[in-house]
Amino acid sequence: MNATARATPEQQLGERWRALLDANPGIRIRQAADELGVSEMDLVHLRPAEELAPLRPEFAALMQDMKSVGPVMILARNDQVVHEVTAAFGEFTVGGSGAMGLAVGDVDVRVFFRQWAHGFHVQEQVRSGNRESLQFFDRHGMAIQKIYRVEDTDEDAWKALVAAYRASDAPPVEVYGRRVPLVRADMDTVDVKALRIDWEALRDVHHFGAMLKRHGVDRLTALQQVGDQWARRLPDVGGDESSILDILLENVRASRCPVMFFVGNPGIVQIHTGVVGNPRRMGPWMNVLDEGFNLHANTSGISDWFRVRKPTVDGVITSLEAYNRQGDIVLTVFGERKPGQPELTLWRREMDTLEATLCG
Repeated sequence: MNATARATPEQQLGERWRALLDANPGIRIRQAADELGVSEMDLVHLRPAEELAPLRPEFAALMQDMKSVGPVMILARNDQVVHEVTAAFGEFTVGGSGAMGLAVGDVDVRVFFRQWAHGFHVQEQVRSGNRESLQFFDRHGMAIQKIYRVEDTDEDAWKALVAAYRASDAPPVEVYGRRVPLVRADMDTVDVKALRIDWEALRDVHHFGAMLKRHGVDRLTALQQVGDQWARRLPDVGGDESSILDILLENVRASRCPVMFFVGNPGIVQIHTGVVGNPRRMGPWMNVLDEGFNLHANTSGISDWFRVRKPTVDGVITSLEAYNRQGDIVLTVFGERKPGQPELTLWRREMDTLEATLCG
């Protein structure tokens, strides 16, 4: 019997991962997990005990205590888009009987704790030295959010936070298969007339999800059915190494129109608001590389772009929405706005220009 046959499944996975790293030194852990047919948490769990410490599943309390450590880099992503903000947490508010939480300010997140199942303190040896992070996963082993210690993080406060939430007796970690893909609605069953009536009656963008639920329709199918007045599909441009996002980012950079980038997954939505300074295309990735904010969008995996309008008490609100081939929303861009304020005229002009450029 050879050594490979005697190896445990965990050891065999470790050998496969090392071989993949040798062949692709720059591969990201999420991509590696996909290629190996496992979850990202499966790979994180291969780290030696001195580099990996489980956290108690008191995630709401931990997030409330993040303000003590000062600046950190927070990262949320889905399959196509990565959203990174470096800033300090302000007040983190928990509601919905502990099921939801939010922070506003320099760190702007909406958190859905029912999706949070596992957390770890992770240490990694990288070129710059030891890198520390808090990493959170759902029950399927999909990464929800990662919080990295940075140079300006309060070292003593960080160590105290890790010690306070470190689990002394953690049960074995179980991963419950892959997340069930989004089930798309059957277009033939959608009452398009009723959907349009309800859409036109919207008064708050936050009521949009509840409206979709009443109609039993997923977001992308609703956009495809409601008509161009409210949702117009935009023809993409350039193939794998250019996109609608390239055009929009360059336009808002030139006009200095402040925008809001929303990126999320089932456990979190992370938001950044500001002026775009440095958009840059790198192969299939369109990036924003600004101080305190990075966005990385693999536009080759985005199949649908929509200009979307929603009526509210503050007037019509316009967004650019991106969807992957599974029908998941992966990126939303708005003009900068707070509740009670109308949409920026400059943002509406930018979206009108984008639509006219693409659709004539």
